[in-house]
Formats: sequence, structure tokens, C-alpha cells
Amino acid sequence: MSNFAVVGVGTWGQMHAKVYATTPGARLVAICDANETRAREIAEPLGVQKIYTDYNQLFADPEVDAVSIVLPDFMHRDAVVAAAKAGKHVLVEKPLATTEADGQAMIDAAQEAGTHLFVDFHNRWSPLFQHAKTAIDAGELGELQMIYYCLSDTIFVPTQMLKWSAQSSVAWFLASHNLDTMLWLTNSRNGGDCVEKLYCVTRSRVLKERGIDTPDFFQTTLEWKSGLVTQMENCWILPESGPSIVDLKCNLIGSKGSMNLDTSHHRAVEIQTDKARYLDAFVGVEVFGKPVGFGAASIRHFAESINAGEKPMLDGKDGLAVTRLILKMQESAEKGLPVEVEDLYR
Repeated sequence: MSNFAVVGVGTWGQMHAKVYATTPGARLVAICDANETRAREIAEPLGVQKIYTDYNQLFADPEVDAVSIVLPDFMHRDAVVAAAKAGKHVLVEKPLATTEADGQAMIDAAQEAGTHLFVDFHNRWSPLFQHAKTAIDAGELGELQMIYYCLSDTIFVPTQMLKWSAQSSVAWFLASHNLDTMLWLTNSRNGGDCVEKLYCVTRSRVLKERGIDTPDFFQTTLEWKSGLVTQMENCWILPESGPSIVDLKCNLIGSKGSMNLDTSHHRAVEIQTDKARYLDAFVGVEVFGKPVGFGAASIRHFAESINAGEKPMLDGKDGLAVTRLILKMQESAEKGLPVEVEDLYR
């Protein structure tokens, strides 16, 4: 049995804690959050006795084998490097890093310590994207020609849910998921297709007027070596009156067929009161108090891998590839021109 801890127990950090507490062979032994009251609120129902407000003190705890780092994007490097140097296996939330230097430093620290570094790109565990991966690998769609992939949020996310949205962007927060999913679907890391060029356009108007200096959206076109063209849409200014906090759609068109995915507005569960709401049926679902959605599945995979002494399916190189692409998106948007993309796994 391996012992786990969580650093940062906001909305998603709470999910990590619940997964570890309900995974056979895993034991949640500690919670760390700068807000001690919040840490205790999460820890007590799960039977966790150890509470920390300083993650360095947690990393010094010899009882802890592995940790989840669920901190804002720009705070990953110091925590991950410190955890690795302390000999802990690390699950870090996406994106791995917001600079290439930070990402490489995390990878180097884990390699030097001989520990695992797992980046939580949970869309790989989505049942819908699993269907897409199976169809692509089986040749059912033929050679991919076009992909349209929208992942957007309502304005609630940057204005209320995240206190640090001005220190990040919707590219880091959401496009990181899009990019990893497409790299996985195309088998990019293992000799499959690869991105050669991208062109990105962004605007900063709606949120800036509200005093939040971060782009409203990114529209990105990616050209791949095979001739595949993908269009990626990421915004976080959708109206709060929408039926779901998230809008995720993906359309794949191949030479033999097409496939349409809708993970957010599928109407599988609908409540109608003063307005219609579609309840989550895939990501953060709980059954009898146990998280069972694909948002939990990736975390549970990490826990099960550590318990078994095995390497998790994802590592820092996957995270760094996404970081490099988002940096290219920013470069293209700033220049107003397409930019070339080098080997992402160099």
C-alpha cells in the first residue's frame, strides 16, 4: 500500500483527495493548503489526521510516498521540484508548466530522483475520446483530414471560480487539454503525425473591461505533417446562462468517415426549473460517494501505478510538448503570423 497526499484542495484538489481515499491499495495520509480551515474541511470527512500549510513540511514527512500538486499553473515548478528532491512521486495538474525552462526543471528533478512525474491530462480517460482513439487506430475513419475541437468555459470561471485567472490564460487552462488529446489521438509521441505549423489569433476585450487582464479567447489553426488541419477554439467568456459551465465538442473528419463528440451538451441528464441545466454525466460523477468519472480515472491510474511500482501512462515529456505548443500559440498571436513548430519531444 502506498501513501498519498494532496497539495492544494480547491475544487479539483478535493477530487484528488476523494480519489485517493477511495482507491483500494492507496491511503490518503495528508492534506496541505495555505488555508488551514479549508484543509481541515476536506481532511476530516476523509479521516485524514495530518494537516499542513507549508508543502515543504509535507514533503519532509517520511510517511508520504506520492503527492498531487493541484496549485495554480504558474506555481508548479517550485512545488514539483521540491517534491521530487524529497523522493516523492508526483502527479501535477495540467499544464505542466508555463515556461519551457520550468517544465524541463521538473523533468530533470524527477529523473535525478528516480521518481515518476505524471501530468493530469484526464481527457485521455474520457469514454468518448476512447471511442475516437479506437476508431482512428482501427482505420475506421481513414486518414484524418480535419479536426474541429472546441473547449470553452462560461465567464464564471475567470471572474469567480479562479482568483488567479489574470496570472494565466484560457490557453493554459483549457487549450492544454485540447492539445494533449490531439497529440494522443494522432500518436504524435510514438512516430505518428506531428504539428509543423500553427497560427493563432486572440483578443482581450470583455475580461479586460472587468479588470481582469487576460485574453478572452484563442482561435488556433494547426497544420500537421500528414496534411491534417485542426481548428481549436478556446474561450472563457460564454454567458453564465448556458446550460453547462463547459462547452466541449469535437468533430473528426477522415477520408472514410467522420465522428462527432459532445461531452457537455448531450442532454443525458437534464433538470428544468427556472432554466434548463445539463448535469455532468462523465467528468466528476460520484456513485455512493466514490468518484467514478473520467476526471477521477486519471488520478486513480496514477495511484494504481504507484501502488504496483509501474510507470504511469503519461510523464513530463507529454506535459512539456503541450507547454511548447502553447508558447507557440502565444508567439503567433503576438506576431500576427503563422509560426513553425519544432520537434515537441526533443
